[in-house]
Amino acid sequence: MRLIAMLGLAAALAVLPVAPARAQSAAQLHEQSVAGLDAELRTLDADPSLADRGGLERLLARQAIGDAQVAKRRDRAHAVAIAKLRLQAARIAAEADLLGEQSLQLDRERDQVMVEASQREAEQARRESERLRLRAMAREEASERAEAAQVVALEAAGAETAQARKLAEARAREASLARKEAELAAAVAADEIPDASPPPMRSEGGKQVYTLAGNAFGSGSASLTAPAQASLRALASRLRGGSGGVAVEGHTDSQGADAANLSLSRQRAEAVRRVLEDAGLPGARLQATGKGEAEPVADNASAEGRARNRRVEIIVN
Repeated sequence: MRLIAMLGLAAALAVLPVAPARAQSAAQLHEQSVAGLDAELRTLDADPSLADRGGLERLLARQAIGDAQVAKRRDRAHAVAIAKLRLQAARIAAEADLLGEQSLQLDRERDQVMVEASQREAEQARRESERLRLRAMAREEASERAEAAQVVALEAAGAETAQARKLAEARAREASLARKEAELAAAVAADEIPDASPPPMRSEGGKQVYTLAGNAFGSGSASLTAPAQASLRALASRLRGGSGGVAVEGHTDSQGADAANLSLSRQRAEAVRRVLEDAGLPGARLQATGKGEAEPVADNASAEGRARNRRVEIIVN
C-alpha cells in the first residue's frame, strides 16, 4: 500500500507542470496576436498616403491594442476582436479621407479647366468638366461606401439586436450606392456616344410626343442605359431653346402587382426627368408622373404588346 501511494504521488507531481505550460502557450498566442495587430498599425502609420489621415479612428485602434495587451485572461479574445475592428475602422477612415481629398483636387482641376477654356472651346471644356464631375461623384460614392463598411464593422461590437438592425440599414444603403454607381457609369459611357439621336417622335393633338422604349432600362430597374441617356441628352439639346412645359410619363405592362408597377413607372419617369434637367432643361419646365399599367397602347396578352406598353413618353407642349 505504501508503494502504491508513492507511485500516485509521483504521478500527481508529474502532471503539475502541464497546466502552467498550457497557460504559458495561451499567453504566448495572445501576445503574438497583439503584436500582429501592433505591426499592422505601424504599417498603416508608415504608409505615406495614409499616415496623417483617420486620426481619431487610429487613436481608438491604438488604445484598443493597448487594452488587449493588458487584458485579463477571460477578456483576451474579446479585447483582440475589438482591437481588430478598431484597426479595420482606422484603415477605412484613412482611405475615406484620402478619397475625399482626391475628390476636392478633381474639383479644383475642373474649375481650372473652365477658367482657362476659350469661347471657341467652351463646349468641349464643358464636356470634359462634366466627365470630371461624374468621376468625382463616383469617388464620393466610393467614400460613402467605405463609411458604410466602417459602420458595419463597428456594429459587430454592439448589442446583437442593434447590430442586426444597423447591418440591414447599411446593406440597404450599399444597394442604393450600387444603383447610383451604375447610373454614373452609364452617364460616363453616354459621353462616348456623340452622334445619338432623340427618341422617336409623333404629333398628337398639337403636341410632340417622344417615346422612350422599355429597353432603355434594365429589367425591373429604373436605371437608364448609356444609349438611352445619350438619346435623352440629344432631346434636351433640341428642346433647350423652347419655353413650353415638358411632361414625362412612365408606363408599364400589366404583369406584376399594380402597386409595384405604379412605383416602377414613377421611378423611371423621375430618372428621365433628372437626365433632361442635368442636360440643361430648366427644372421648372419638367414634370414627372407614373401611370403604371393604366394607359396601355397595345394588348397585354402578347409579348409584343407588353413590350410596346413598357415605355416613357416625353410630351412637349
